[in-house]
Amino acid sequence: MAALRIKNVIIHEFIKEAQKPIDRNNLFNFRDDVLDPENTIVLGLVSTITGLYGKKGNSAYYGVFKEDETRRGPVPDNFATYFAYTDEDTQEFIDFTVLITRQIAEEAEKESWSSGGFLIYADYVSDDNRYFIVTMVKNKPGMRISRMLEPEELEQLDLSKIHQAARISFLRYEQFQNSPEVEKSDLNYLSFISKTPDKNAASYFIAALGCDKGIPSSRATTSLPFEINKFFESQEDLQHSSLRFRNEVIEYLGEKVSSKSPAKLSDIENMAIAHMTYIEEDRREELINLLMEKLNSDEVQIPSEFNVNRKAYEKMKSVSFKTVGFGYTFEKGMLGINRNAEVFYNQRDKSLTFTNLPESARLDIIKVLKDEKIID
Repeated sequence: MAALRIKNVIIHEFIKEAQKPIDRNNLFNFRDDVLDPENTIVLGLVSTITGLYGKKGNSAYYGVFKEDETRRGPVPDNFATYFAYTDEDTQEFIDFTVLITRQIAEEAEKESWSSGGFLIYADYVSDDNRYFIVTMVKNKPGMRISRMLEPEELEQLDLSKIHQAARISFLRYEQFQNSPEVEKSDLNYLSFISKTPDKNAASYFIAALGCDKGIPSSRATTSLPFEINKFFESQEDLQHSSLRFRNEVIEYLGEKVSSKSPAKLSDIENMAIAHMTYIEEDRREELINLLMEKLNSDEVQIPSEFNVNRKAYEKMKSVSFKTVGFGYTFEKGMLGINRNAEVFYNQRDKSLTFTNLPESARLDIIKVLKDEKIID
């Protein structure tokens, strides 16, 4: 796990029982000051949350704040103000977390199945990247946060599945703000997860933060088979299956285009397991966890589910030809009429050139040429 430096951390409590009206006389339990970021238990709590965030069982969705000012609420503008503070302003942090907590309560009132819990806020730095995270943890057996809103012994905290959470990347937020409008559709700085089976009950958390759920489907569609192939090639015990599995994933995306249903990482997980039946169970579980974490990571940003982009899928479909003596198969998106294309078609010479052969293919060709004594 990357080294973690906590700038500020605090816990508030929002009180509401599912299917019961809000008691406005007993709605909040606010903490007035931040927790000690160097306290071992506090550091352990935040490290546990950030370590589980986006991992298998806590898969993240990606997006940005809503642009429509009539629908996004006060959080996006207040984050912009908070972001502008260059100094570590503790009171600004506390005020911002109180505002979010109040906004969550306001949205939760609209959903009868919603319930309250502890809201853990942290402003932290990991791998030189700064993040703001808010996590809701339910007050269930085994949960040990004191009446003073301080975490107690960490082994009592059952955080294996975060209930709901959202995280903002300061770096990606700044990149988004400084990018031309035409490039913004491919950028995301906000990610969130929800473990509530009732999507309506979970929606209040997303609405309160002003989140606009969804990564551009063209990017997710293109990235999925590419990243899967890249991962399989990086693991010696999976390399022989990399191309076959990649092609299966492309076929899967085509099925989702036809059925107009979303692609899901849970489906990809099951498909990957089928290619690892010969691997020892512990190693297989390790590989699956690594693959799912990579696909859903802040770096790759493939969400738990997404609608397949037809245009991006069509580019991945193969062009094939076979005759006596030779044949070829390549993706449509690789074909071009300039020399920079991976598969270059020369209109004048009516020839086809593969310009970027993998090392393994190059070595195979050289071996054949040597065997035939065409080269030394």
